[in-house]
Amino acid sequence: MMAAHTWPRDAEQGELLVDGRPSVLFAVVAGVALGLVTGGDAPPPDRRGAARGRLAIRAAALVVMGLLLWMLPSGIAIILDSYGVMFLLLVPVLFAARGLLAALALGFLVVAPLVRDRVVELTGLGPTGPLALGDDPGAVLVDWLLTGYYPALLWLPLLLVGLLCARAGLASTRVRVLMLGLGTAACVAGYGAAAVLPGIDAEAHSGTTAELLGAGGLAIAIIGAALLALDGREPRRVALLVAAPLTALGRVALTVYVGHVLVIAALAPLGPAGLFEAAVGIPLLVVMALGGGALGLVLHALGRRGPLEWLLSTVAGLPFRGRDRADDGQGARLGA
Repeated sequence: MMAAHTWPRDAEQGELLVDGRPSVLFAVVAGVALGLVTGGDAPPPDRRGAARGRLAIRAAALVVMGLLLWMLPSGIAIILDSYGVMFLLLVPVLFAARGLLAALALGFLVVAPLVRDRVVELTGLGPTGPLALGDDPGAVLVDWLLTGYYPALLWLPLLLVGLLCARAGLASTRVRVLMLGLGTAACVAGYGAAAVLPGIDAEAHSGTTAELLGAGGLAIAIIGAALLALDGREPRRVALLVAAPLTALGRVALTVYVGHVLVIAALAPLGPAGLFEAAVGIPLLVVMALGGGALGLVLHALGRRGPLEWLLSTVAGLPFRGRDRADDGQGARLGA
C-alpha cells in the first residue's frame, strides 16, 4: 500500500503491480486474523457472544478512524472505514459453518458485482469517498456497500474466504497446500478471463468478479505459500529469519497504515499520493517501510503492541473486562 501511494508513475504507464492487490491481500489477511483470534478451527462456544461484541466495537472504531483520515489532504482512498463496514457484516456469520461461509463467499462474488453495476447505472454514483457525499446518509451507505473504492458487499467474499481458511485449520499442511493450489487456480482464472475474453475487466479497484478472483486468489496463494515455508524446523527457522522485517511490520499494521497516511498528508504539497516525483516518492517509501519495520521490531523486543493496535483492542474489550476476569477465575478454579 505504501508503494502504491508513493511510487512515481505517469498517466500512460497504466496500473502498477502494487495497485489494488495489496489492499485485497490486506482484506483476506483480516479475515484470517478474525478467524484466528476467535478460536481458529475450534472456537470455544461459551465466548462467541463476547467475540461478536468485540468485533462490532472494533468495526465501529475503524469506521471512525477512517472518516477522520478522509478529512486529510492525502489523496489516498482510505480503507479503514470500509473495513469497519465489512467487519459489521461479518458479525452474524463469524461462527457459521464452513459450508455456509463458502456458499456466502461464492454468492457475493457472483451477485454483488451485478448489483453494483445496476446501482451505478440507475444512480450514476461512483467512488468518491464518504465525506464527498455531504449529509446524505443514503448515498454514504451506498458508497460503503456498493460503489466506493472498497465496496463492502463486493469485498465481503475476500474476508469470508480468509475466515474460512482459519476455520479449516491453518496448522494443517493439507489446508496450506489447498490454499496455494486453489488460490493459484483462482488467480489464473480471474486474470486469465480478463486477458482472453472481451468485455471482462480485472483492473485494480474495478470490483469485477474477475478482479476479485484474480487478486483474491493471489492473496490466498501468497498466504498458503508463506505458511508452507514454515513447515519443518529448519525451513521454519530460515523463513522466520528472512521474513523478520515483514512480520515486524505486520505487528504494527494499523499504526503504520495510519502513520503513513499522516506523513503523506503532511507532504501533500509535494504529491499527494500517486503523484510524487521519483526524487521524493522513492526515498519516502524507503523511509516509511524501514521506519515501520523498526517500530515493529522494537515493540516486539519490548513485548508490546503497536499503539493503535493496543488502543483498538482495549476499547473493544472494555464492556467484557468483568466477564473475562470471571471466566479466568473459573478456569483457575477448575484447573486447581
